Amino acid sequence: MLQRAIGKMKGWLAGEEEEPRRAPRSIHPEVLVYYWDGSAPEGRRMHDISQSGAYICTPERWYPGTIIRLILQRQPKAIPEDGATVPPASICVPARVVRHGSDGVAVEFVFRNRQEEESLRRFLAAIPVPPGGNVPGNGTSRRKGQALVEFALLVPLVFLLAVNAVNIGGFLFAWITVANAARAGAEYMSMSSASVGRPTAATPAQVTTLVTNDVASLMNRASVVVATCTNATAAANGCTTLFDPEAPAYTLATVDVTYTYKPYIPLFSFPKLGISATLPSSTIHRKVVVRMLQ
Repeated sequence: MLQRAIGKMKGWLAGEEEEPRRAPRSIHPEVLVYYWDGSAPEGRRMHDISQSGAYICTPERWYPGTIIRLILQRQPKAIPEDGATVPPASICVPARVVRHGSDGVAVEFVFRNRQEEESLRRFLAAIPVPPGGNVPGNGTSRRKGQALVEFALLVPLVFLLAVNAVNIGGFLFAWITVANAARAGAEYMSMSSASVGRPTAATPAQVTTLVTNDVASLMNRASVVVATCTNATAAANGCTTLFDPEAPAYTLATVDVTYTYKPYIPLFSFPKLGISATLPSSTIHRKVVVRMLQ
């Protein structure tokens, strides 16, 4: 589908109609085609033939994609001197049905190897072409510069995809790092009276240092803000909306970490229109609440 869209866009830019034929073709060649249909074989005429396919005048309407075996035979010519006929040249070629017409079907030749393709080329070269009976194909000329056009159309899309893959990966890495740092700070904060030896409770400065060290691998790490607090009452307060029903025997410890993410590869963006070529700058906020002994 993408290749077809590119081809239509290229034809529109060139101001030309699409030419599906890929090789020069001979109109009304002196060739008859035979195929087996369950009865005595009968030679059928052709509207045109090329090295890539042909159009057969036949009442048959095979399904597109059907593989049939065709025998192409040059029409016999009489020798004026003795009235004898020259043995007609013939070749057997497998073909695939590609479309139907009002008076026949169009087929595409299917070659199993280079020898079959070369044999057909020699067979067609030996057929005389009447004046005005040869129509050049447009495949080579129409494909001139095709790779450059496709490259120019696809490179921006591939570049945009690669940039977004890098920035989305960076955002996920930052989200996981901030979440792990908040969790580590809360665990360190809750180890005061629950550990062997009952060490002194961790100070907010120590928790902040621990969290800051855990996010040292992030870009823009200077934007990290760490807030810690404890709630030893049975009612919610400014520290957290949660409360412990068994206070003051237990205390809720809260570690709140906020980080401003900036994309690794910034591209154009229009914030007022809500349009961004990649992930815009955003805030990552993670809060961890744990229960600890007072």
